[in-house]
Amino acid sequence: MPLHVKALEHDHTQEFDGFYAIYSTAFPLSEQKPREVLSAMCRASFYTIYLAYNDEKIVGFCIMYHPWDEDFFLLEYMAVDKTLRGIGLGSTLLKQSVDALYQNYGVRALLIEIDSPEKSSAEQEIREKREMFYRRLGALKIDPFDYILPSQTKEDAPPMELLVYHPSLREVSKERLQTWLEKLYTNVYGCKANDDRIALMLKDAPHSFTLI
Repeated sequence: MPLHVKALEHDHTQEFDGFYAIYSTAFPLSEQKPREVLSAMCRASFYTIYLAYNDEKIVGFCIMYHPWDEDFFLLEYMAVDKTLRGIGLGSTLLKQSVDALYQNYGVRALLIEIDSPEKSSAEQEIREKREMFYRRLGALKIDPFDYILPSQTKEDAPPMELLVYHPSLREVSKERLQTWLEKLYTNVYGCKANDDRIALMLKDAPHSFTLI
């Protein structure tokens, strides 16, 4: 069977193990969530873990946050088997996952957090490739805007960008962006809606942001 994508059911232990085998090697330990937290996310009504299968073998996944009462989604994690990268699996995985989200919850903006390739880094090439991957699929950058990721450790978060994937959206109001940020900070990262970093991000911001 060709590559296909389907949602992970919370009671499918074998499939969860296949997903976790990729997850646990795809990200630094500092960026990983505990296995029990991932299991709880799988059971939550506002999260879906989409799995990519190739010949019935799990070869990738993406974790989508989709609150019922908001106008956005968040791509929280995405990875493919490291032995199969560079052959289009990631593009198919993301496209089919977004199509499933649209079908189940309607068309919304998909927010994508990435390390900024505009800042000097030892991982400059990786960051540039990651941004180009999402841009080739149609994601646009909020401009002018520097995104501050809520740090989960004592270390300062790296410079970030917030990309938006939507079939027709080309502009975001300051009010709408503020709502997105408050929901991300509170519901995804467990911070307060009046976190000082949100005010810092929107300080001197225009009334409307262009997606470029």
